[in-house]
Amino acid sequence: MSKKRIEEKRQKQHKKTRLYAVIGSIVLVVVVGFFLFAWMNQVSLDKNLKLWYIDSSGKLNFSDRGPVNGRVVSTESANNYTLQKIVYESFGDNVFALLRVPKNVTKPPVVVVMPAASITKEADEATAVALCNMGYASLTLDARGIGDTGGDAQNDWATGFGKFESGGDPAQYKQVYDALKGLDYVKSRSDLDGNNVSILGESIGGMWAIVAAGIEPSFKGVVTISASDFDFNDTSDANATRFINAVMPSKYLDSLTPRKIAMFQFDNDSVTLMADGKALYDKALEPKAWHQYNGSVHGLWSPVIADDVHQELIGMLGR
Repeated sequence: MSKKRIEEKRQKQHKKTRLYAVIGSIVLVVVVGFFLFAWMNQVSLDKNLKLWYIDSSGKLNFSDRGPVNGRVVSTESANNYTLQKIVYESFGDNVFALLRVPKNVTKPPVVVVMPAASITKEADEATAVALCNMGYASLTLDARGIGDTGGDAQNDWATGFGKFESGGDPAQYKQVYDALKGLDYVKSRSDLDGNNVSILGESIGGMWAIVAAGIEPSFKGVVTISASDFDFNDTSDANATRFINAVMPSKYLDSLTPRKIAMFQFDNDSVTLMADGKALYDKALEPKAWHQYNGSVHGLWSPVIADDVHQELIGMLGR
């Protein structure tokens, strides 16, 4: 074969190689671009995925809560209890709580405590101490916008409705979810009886407690102190009504049965009127209990109710 033919063949082969290289590069760019687009699209979808939705009956529901992401921040030990500051993830935010565990009880039952508005987990110590003396561990939450837990306040309904209308996550819905994630954290602890957990709420915390227990059947029962329905009578805005009704305690009472709700109320409470508390109680199905006392205590622990609360918790938790 002549040198000219050899050179022509080599050049032809070289062109073919370059063509394959160009085609290969184009294919690579297309493939990488496709997967990059798919990944970015998935990220966008993930960001838009909601943890909550309102069902056809108007009730709040949540998607699968996923794994527990919580840890102990600090530990304090006393003669008869251990006190731990806990942080766990809820709605992508850090929720802080205090876990008080009695030392004289092996794997104690647990009460998740939802304090009144503006009451921090530390300020609600009296409730936790009383429960500890009864032999129960307690997980007391800092509510949204209170104490170490940041974000919008649980009782800022205007901001919550704004989030609802814009497709965001209202603090009111997050507050209910925080209680559920608190339950999940309790269940993740081998030193606690995660199969026997009740929820106790004070004032607005009692409202969240009813909703949370209505959603989550693992709660063995509900104890409320100074609780009623939310007082919103303006029904002119259908969207606002839908937003509020999704966390209206009375809508969840039928979901509690056969678990018990025990409601505690002081007759001269000027914040949650006794008539309003009784109206909510009257809507509840059996089993239920109404405990009424003289006085003006609102949304806080009182030694007067201790024995009755203990008996109710024994009935719910078995000890």
